[in-house]
Amino acid sequence: MKFGSTVLISLSVLMLILLCGCLGSEGWSAQDWIEQGNRFAKDGLYIEAVDAYSNSIRLDPVNPKVWTWRGIALQHLGRRQEAMNDFDEAIRLNPDESGAWQGKASSYIEDGQYKLAIKAAERSLELAGPDDKKENSYLLLGFAYNRLENYEDALLKFDKAIEIDPKRIDLWQHKAYTLTKLGRFMEVLKCYEVMTGIDPENPEIWNKKGEIHLVLGQINEANEAFTYAKSLIERN
Repeated sequence: MKFGSTVLISLSVLMLILLCGCLGSEGWSAQDWIEQGNRFAKDGLYIEAVDAYSNSIRLDPVNPKVWTWRGIALQHLGRRQEAMNDFDEAIRLNPDESGAWQGKASSYIEDGQYKLAIKAAERSLELAGPDDKKENSYLLLGFAYNRLENYEDALLKFDKAIEIDPKRIDLWQHKAYTLTKLGRFMEVLKCYEVMTGIDPENPEIWNKKGEIHLVLGQINEANEAFTYAKSLIERN
């Protein structure tokens, strides 16, 4: 069948148009827009998420959670000052809004203001509830301490984050980086052994593991890691 120049609108695109209000969403509540914004954010559709959260804010401007979530979406879009404004508004509405403090810590890190990031992340941890992702605050603290070359404190924070979520590769990567700065290469190797267990098909991790074997003078083990990394690349 030939469609010529006819534009075909997929079902998913049609749904996106509908949910953005182009085909009518007059009866939507602030909570409806929040839920839609969360779905967009989960799918990485941050422009659409910002629009959905903005619609919720127009209907209910005193919900600090929405300001926090819109701020996070804005961060993903690189709109840092707007994101910080949203976090500040969330905190104005509720000074105990843990997620907004976490968002501010992330923004401070992006701006190179590491001491302010530490204060904000610590405040986020103080206020965190059972549903808040405390491992992200510990990650931000560790990152900021690393930038200040306070590696021992950074290591403690990454260990705290790993206790909460031991399957997150990025946490182990940050820990490995910190241990490298401290010259503790046997412990760095242990980190990469954990990472290869979590994600055994990742050639980059095997290459890094090989590099640490070389630093430790373990030539045979290094060659095995490099060879396996090469086979993974060729396989894919």
